[in-house]
Amino acid sequence: MTDATTDGSKRPNVSIKDVAAAAGVSIATVSRVVNNPSLVAPSTAERVQAAVKQLGYRPNLFAKGLMTKRSRVLAVSLPDWQGDAYSELMRGADDRARELGYHLLVSTEVHNKLMDSGEQTSFALDLADGLIAMMTRSEARDAEAIGRLNKPVVLLGATVSEYAVDTLEVDNAAGAREATRHLLDGTPADRCFFVGGPEGSFDSDRRAGAFRDVVEATGHRIHEDQVNRGRFSFQWGWDWAGKALSSHGLAQAAVFAGNDEIAIGIMQRAREAGLECPRDLRLVGFDDSRTAGLLTPPLSSVRVPNRQIGAESVDVLVRRLSDSSAPVSHTSLPTQLVMRESSWY
Repeated sequence: MTDATTDGSKRPNVSIKDVAAAAGVSIATVSRVVNNPSLVAPSTAERVQAAVKQLGYRPNLFAKGLMTKRSRVLAVSLPDWQGDAYSELMRGADDRARELGYHLLVSTEVHNKLMDSGEQTSFALDLADGLIAMMTRSEARDAEAIGRLNKPVVLLGATVSEYAVDTLEVDNAAGAREATRHLLDGTPADRCFFVGGPEGSFDSDRRAGAFRDVVEATGHRIHEDQVNRGRFSFQWGWDWAGKALSSHGLAQAAVFAGNDEIAIGIMQRAREAGLECPRDLRLVGFDDSRTAGLLTPPLSSVRVPNRQIGAESVDVLVRRLSDSSAPVSHTSLPTQLVMRESSWY
């Protein structure tokens, strides 16, 4: 295999031996300069770095890992990577990883094997120094799969008390309480509804629970049809709104949706029935996706700091790699209700 030179011609791959010969030092010295230049005299390090630049040498990640026992690769296991939330999370994680000199290996395949079957054999897991994994559901086998991993783990979305792993989550309950109180300010409790994701989902369970607590704190006993669970999807919001229109109606109602996709589905279905937000229906979503502010009317939503989650998850994992005996950390990041025209009263 050959590499292209700056003038477009081809040259053989440059090895660490070539750099050592050009700089007039040993291979071991080149390795020290590449991995930890502080161990080498500044004048020598400068000479080696000049040779590296001149020859276009790029260290072999696998060979480097054999020497340092570290790949400087962090695996990120996600249940999906479509949607604004995952995109923002990965943008924050990638920026921070590059700042700290790490590479990310992102996979849903790892997540599916780990969470669905408990299988721990994966190229991503074998290569990586540590794992950032998002846990979305409250199933024992998920926690057990994480607990069996023989490498540092940062868990996103939940705190698993059975295993000593660092965790990072958002304060779903606080954001849901803020959204529900906002809707109750101007809408009777019996006309407020929650339309969220599936039961067993950490995020959906906490948002639904907070909605129920705040509404019942008014003295109102929640009706069965006021808390509705389905999928985190546009279609679920659309379907629920259609059923609501044919039963109790949506005029002069307020809906707290479990995410923005659900809220958009509700808004579109209501509009087809001649209802407009906020004139006829008040609506709040969750996540504050980029789409929320572009709708007509703009959608009120609970903002989740997804980019910060990504960056801090990398920070936590790198700290764990540096000190395996440090106390386990459990971090909860705040949410914020962003009020726009869809819920103004």
